[in-house]
Amino acid sequence: MKAGFVKAPFKFEVRDVALREIKENEVLVDVKACSVCGHDIIMASYGAKEFVQFGHEISGVVEQVGRLVKNVTVGDKVVLESGTFDRFSDASRNGRVDLDNKGPNFWEREGETMGFAEKIIVPMEVCVKFDGISFEAASIVEPMGVALDLVKVADIKLGNTVLVMGLGPIGLMAAKMARATGAIKVYATELPDCKTRIVLAKKWGIDGVFTPDNIPVKVDKVLVTAPPTVIPTAIEACNIGATVAFLGIAYGDAGVIPLDTTKIHFNKIKIIPSHASPALYFPECLEFIKTGMVNTQDLITHTFTIDQLIEGINKFREEKETAIKAVMVNV
Repeated sequence: MKAGFVKAPFKFEVRDVALREIKENEVLVDVKACSVCGHDIIMASYGAKEFVQFGHEISGVVEQVGRLVKNVTVGDKVVLESGTFDRFSDASRNGRVDLDNKGPNFWEREGETMGFAEKIIVPMEVCVKFDGISFEAASIVEPMGVALDLVKVADIKLGNTVLVMGLGPIGLMAAKMARATGAIKVYATELPDCKTRIVLAKKWGIDGVFTPDNIPVKVDKVLVTAPPTVIPTAIEACNIGATVAFLGIAYGDAGVIPLDTTKIHFNKIKIIPSHASPALYFPECLEFIKTGMVNTQDLITHTFTIDQLIEGINKFREEKETAIKAVMVNV
């Protein structure tokens, strides 16, 4: 079978690889769609020192199940949680499954296939059945769960004003959810050359899109999907008592930023991280797609097959003006 590999800086390969036998608690999934995540680009830019398989926003069809698997059967359509909680952990048994990210996953398995492949073997616990939407749409559920976690962490109330910093797919979906949650005004920041994202933001009802260095509003909640270097700017856009929720990640020195703690203190500003691991809220997100609350088709600007992986991802990277979300589709 074919599988994609990545190595920094921006080297991609498609190889023929062997597939092992599945274990009694595992599922073999025929991958039908896998979308490109910002983390995939981080791996390609500097994160992967050696060639590794990649891709974690996956939908497909169950091809084979181990003898202990009861939650899915052959032929089921499934979307895959990248990792789930350990149901036996203290945190989970205390009702805080969101604090446990040590459960079954398909990340920490050296030599195993990931989403950019024809097939993937996964723990049974990460399989979530779906129907009624396309495989491409279902591949957006994993990042949609990330956006929903950010909105939930920010605790948006009816009548709040919201600023979303960064209009990638997660930022766009978070803005749509913020409005549905009850925000009376939703604003955003984005770079001027990301024209398609700005057009879609306005189509989706965002009240204003500003450049990151010129934000003329003060808000109750700021949702940061951009790198953490923008958090000081987010604080400047806060009303007294506001909340800054962030999920942008940077590694090494890039993750260390100066903060004006005096301003945070006297303005009673909360800064809260959103880290959507374990992956949660997939049933909610599937309903958002089915009901049309989030139109995933608006997000998908690029598609390619496994054979077109190298050209497809590079084209997506190069076409910044039009790029929002790229999806590999296996037919």
